Amino acid sequence: MVRVFLLILFIITSLMAEKSAEKVSVQKVSVQLDWKYQFEFAGIIAAKEKGFYRDAGLDVNLREYHDGIDIGADVLAGRSTYGVYNSSIMVENGRVKPIVLMGTYFQHSPLVFVARKGIKNPSDMIGKTIMGTTYELKYSSLALLLNHFSISPKNAHFVDQTFNIQNFIDGKVDVMSAFRSNQLYELDRRGIEYEIIDPAQYGFMMSAVNLFTSPMEAIEHTDRSQRFIDATNRGWKYALDHPDEMINILMHKYAAKKSRNALKYEAKVTKQLMMTDFYPIGEVNSELTVRAFKQLMQIGVLNSDQKLGRYMFKDIAANSHENIEFSSAEKKYLLEKKKITMCVDPEWYPLEVIRDGKHIGMAADVMRVFEKQIDIPIELVPTTSWNQSLLYAKERKCDILSLATSAPERLKYMNFTSVYLSIPYVMLTTNDKPFIEDIGSLTKEKVGIVKGYSTIGILKEHYPHLNIVEVNSINEGLSKVENGELYGYIDNLIVVSSYIQKEYTGSLKVSSRLDEKDDLCVGTRNDEPLLHGVFEKMVKNIDAATMQGIYNRWVSTVEEIPWIEHGMIWKLFLVFMIFLAAFTWRYGVLKRYNKSLLKLSITDKLTGLYNRQKTDMILIREQKKVNRYHEYHCAVMMIDVDNFKMINDTAGHQAGDSVLQTLAYIMKESLRDTDILGRWGGEEFIAILSHTNAHEAMVVAENFRRKIEEFSFGLGHNVTISIGVGEFMAHESVHECVGRVDSALYEAKERGRNRVCQA
Repeated sequence: MVRVFLLILFIITSLMAEKSAEKVSVQKVSVQLDWKYQFEFAGIIAAKEKGFYRDAGLDVNLREYHDGIDIGADVLAGRSTYGVYNSSIMVENGRVKPIVLMGTYFQHSPLVFVARKGIKNPSDMIGKTIMGTTYELKYSSLALLLNHFSISPKNAHFVDQTFNIQNFIDGKVDVMSAFRSNQLYELDRRGIEYEIIDPAQYGFMMSAVNLFTSPMEAIEHTDRSQRFIDATNRGWKYALDHPDEMINILMHKYAAKKSRNALKYEAKVTKQLMMTDFYPIGEVNSELTVRAFKQLMQIGVLNSDQKLGRYMFKDIAANSHENIEFSSAEKKYLLEKKKITMCVDPEWYPLEVIRDGKHIGMAADVMRVFEKQIDIPIELVPTTSWNQSLLYAKERKCDILSLATSAPERLKYMNFTSVYLSIPYVMLTTNDKPFIEDIGSLTKEKVGIVKGYSTIGILKEHYPHLNIVEVNSINEGLSKVENGELYGYIDNLIVVSSYIQKEYTGSLKVSSRLDEKDDLCVGTRNDEPLLHGVFEKMVKNIDAATMQGIYNRWVSTVEEIPWIEHGMIWKLFLVFMIFLAAFTWRYGVLKRYNKSLLKLSITDKLTGLYNRQKTDMILIREQKKVNRYHEYHCAVMMIDVDNFKMINDTAGHQAGDSVLQTLAYIMKESLRDTDILGRWGGEEFIAILSHTNAHEAMVVAENFRRKIEEFSFGLGHNVTISIGVGEFMAHESVHECVGRVDSALYEAKERGRNRVCQA
């Protein structure tokens, strides 16, 4: 009996231990949504309610949006693990926010303008009252449309979005931003007449319902993030297959503030928007993101130095599996070393700085990446100046310098890795000083540089007559420039830019950019050569995406601005067939116009060609034919107008529109009736040539390129085009084919434009 009791006790104890282990292994994460609970988030809710997240070892906390939440800042600061956003790119003050894109669920943004009857075209919006959020009117597809038609506060009245259609119904605003599935549903239900102005019909397209995270989460918890993506995609499949069940969950458990009919309408439109016959659930459309990035760059809302880098999670995840192979001697060295001590420049923001005893800045983020790779701590040795840090390194009080330039005198006690940051030197002066082409012309003027900086030796060699004055810190140097004790101060561009923005706006400026660059490395004590080998491998292994994310994060921090506007965008959905009214009297009116509205829904208004949505459908159809019939060929041409922005800037947007219209006409006349021609976006077009192989398409493309080059557009100069050509391959996705052809187009641009390249 005692044995039986002990056996039962052992079994119960084992089961409890297993349950406890399960609880320990489950990881808690959070998701910040960008609007209230509705079908827009059905996939995420399904993953939670049906246990898909739990199966993936995740305990997920869903957070509904409320006023005052800054989604981007919360995720990037680690207050939320993941977030949902309406665009694949976050922009603020001319810079791309360093988010990592994990998944896209609405391949086309449903954001449109709803206008009063009679306002049919963007040009009709001039002089009208337009309601929208600041972000929508500056960074979204709506902003691209407004910029193209030169609509601005100078010729229209903009008001903040109230998210209340009553303002539109009462005539307080003439045009409002809206999402097709929500406001249009309500307007139809109330019998309100309106016009729709859709950016997609003019070639401006973005995605929506994008899942993102921070670079640190993607890098440090790659496996967890991948499990979250997989479970979310599984949840979306379930939600699309069981819409009625999800509507019940939304209404009864999540208190969705929409009627059952409205949620049913949303569910139907959501399935269309996800385009699952064209894109796998959750796939990030890199082509669409790159196109949006280029368009934002063209209209000037992005600074010219901005780059997307490797912003997609799948790229970062792939890189995470590239383990660094340390030698046996290096592994033994690290095991015995236990920790690595580090000295830094205590006042070199945003590259690095010591605040409250902690190392922060770009170099600090890089060191955290390195710390994870070597699996031993990198500990800060606090100093009060860069000169003291150099002294400590010389005295072996610290093993490494996190950010340093190689110099002859330092090589006596340090080795230096390959360069991982290279930044131009600049000189700051007061605003009244002129721009200086060559600082070598300064012979009497005093120029400050921080004591101990390798810059001193470099500049003395290149400019022997330059009157250099050593200062103890950057703050001391800039203060002396401001009060006239020094003519100028020299440091690298990133650092001085941050100090101007923070403390010296209006008093100091960059007056000279030097040819020399600050080539920054990791310095390692030279009496332990294995240490150099370890850091050299890590420096060479760090990828561009990680460095771009760190750069963007700290440059954004320098500017001390909010991540996104607090006026929140209503998250709704695009609908292809938009006039499905519920009321019988309304249906009778719509039926008479059905044919003409269908034509409008698939036609680009400016050129009269098929729009992006229609060409997507045709591409899917052609790919299926290629897969079904082995002898069937279909070629694709991507056509882009060279230097189109210059045409708009010099001749005006109307002239640019005229060029696009003429180009469309010439293309239609040049192609067969069976060929399909569409506007792909902005100044790009796509031609789908049935029963045509790549060789035949190259001949067509070259003839067309020559015809455009010889045509007179009345601008005083020739208009040229670049063309990428490719052929559908069997069992290749449409997305892959278009990507190859787009790469061929990019190659044509890179090789000098006005040419044809084959994928």
